[in-house]
Amino acid sequence: MKKILLLSAASMIVAAATPAAAQSVTGTVNVTGNVQGRCSVVAAGGAAAQTFTGTIGLGQLDEDDGTLKAGLEGTSSAASGGTPFATRVVCTAASVNVDVAAETLANGTRGTAPATGYANEINYTAEMEVALAAGTTDKVTFATASASNAGASKAVGRLAASGNNVTVRAYGFATKGASTNLLVAGDYTSTITVNVSPSA
Repeated sequence: MKKILLLSAASMIVAAATPAAAQSVTGTVNVTGNVQGRCSVVAAGGAAAQTFTGTIGLGQLDEDDGTLKAGLEGTSSAASGGTPFATRVVCTAASVNVDVAAETLANGTRGTAPATGYANEINYTAEMEVALAAGTTDKVTFATASASNAGASKAVGRLAASGNNVTVRAYGFATKGASTNLLVAGDYTSTITVNVSPSA
């Protein structure tokens, strides 16, 4: 009997000395963030901004006889007037909307001819061409002489990620009224307005 009790006691001691099975905990922690659909202009060496300005200088507009220079009348997208303006626009969206608008190149009040046989406005076509990530280009145009400009706005794909990817041109100049009209003396100005915005 004594032997049995001793064995039972020994068994209890061994059982008490054996540790319980280890218990573990697992979990997951999510890391989140977001990138807004945005477009910004990033000029060389500059910080991102929402606006930009540039100039396309045409120089002297008239021939010796007072009419518009033939060299400006014959300009095209491939050989535009003045030096095209180019800059870099970064857009995070999968596609972007691009549009362009312009007003006549004018000296004084638009819509009012100074006198018979004279003109103070010059029509032309404004163009914005964009380089795309796919390696192609696309463009929108606005003709100041046209009553409607269906090709002035469209959605395009992702813009090229590096280098100047937006180019603005002016070409196809024509004296308002008639090519024989004399251009009145003075400074002529016009504004081309372009917009690049995320569409998706």
